[in-house]
Amino acid sequence: MTETDKNNLKGFKSLWVHFNHENLDRHQLFFKKHWVKKQESDYPRGKTLFVLNIPPYATTDSLKNAFSRLCGEVTSIVFTTLVGFKTAYIVFNNESSLEKALKLPNDYVICLSTEQETYLTGLAKWCSEYNDSIQSENDIKKEINKYMSTYDQQIADRIAKEKAAKDMEQDGWVTITSRKKRGQFAPSRKESTISKIQNKEEQKNQKKQLLNFYTFQIRESKKQHLAELRKKFELDKKRLQELKKKRTFKPF
Repeated sequence: MTETDKNNLKGFKSLWVHFNHENLDRHQLFFKKHWVKKQESDYPRGKTLFVLNIPPYATTDSLKNAFSRLCGEVTSIVFTTLVGFKTAYIVFNNESSLEKALKLPNDYVICLSTEQETYLTGLAKWCSEYNDSIQSENDIKKEINKYMSTYDQQIADRIAKEKAAKDMEQDGWVTITSRKKRGQFAPSRKESTISKIQNKEEQKNQKKQLLNFYTFQIRESKKQHLAELRKKFELDKKRLQELKKKRTFKPF
């Protein structure tokens, strides 16, 4: 790395990372101590490493295990970008682990997938994630049984409450609901009261029912009314003619 490149890093150190020993391609990570005036509780001062240019194949688990082997226990890793090359905050459990990370040489190479800790990529990773997403028949049955038992318990509780309310009404108690209608309490839930309300509603519906509801009935009604008006007009004309004939004074 030239002197100009070092000046462009602006306080960042660097190291290299590659996926496994069979993969010769490697990428350079840039990192420094995370230090801001308003330090967030998730990224404590003196324990947080700010890392740039993390390749897409690096996962949370692979980075956590790699830095734990090199520097010490890692509490958490948080990616701030999830597409392409990523940025992350690596939080160590101890401040001494952060100091170890800052002392790593610039030419050091981290291997993410080893014989002890293997990570899948590409098609193998997708197949593994798909297989893990499939639930077994027994798990689905357990989930269904759990849901149905909860549902049955809810129904049983509701029936028990309704039965208790009905028994109280039979003993002379009247259940008053919290709803009010124009300043009055809602009516009791007795059968006699319910039947009275139903009869009133039926009478209201009968009054509101339109006699000429269908279109053809309305049209026929209009035709009939018009015919009656014409008939009355003809009768009035005939009566007027008769009055003119009986008139004795004829000025013209």
